[in-house]
Amino acid sequence: MEIDNSVKRGQVERLVRELMRGEKGKKMKIKAMEWKKLAEEATSPGGSSCLNLDKLVNEVLSSKN
Repeated sequence: MEIDNSVKRGQVERLVRELMRGEKGKKMKIKAMEWKKLAEEATSPGGSSCLNLDKLVNEVLSSKN
């Protein structure tokens, strides 16, 4: 959801209410929870980000030898 520079108080109120109680807000929360789970999996031991970081560190260390 975006708000431009000429936003009125009532518009902000409607957007906040939609985020707190509306369907769009519920969908955004579900999507955010999915992203959180994926980020946790990727950064946990054995996750893709963890493995990639280990690979990078090993490459840097082996290039110094």
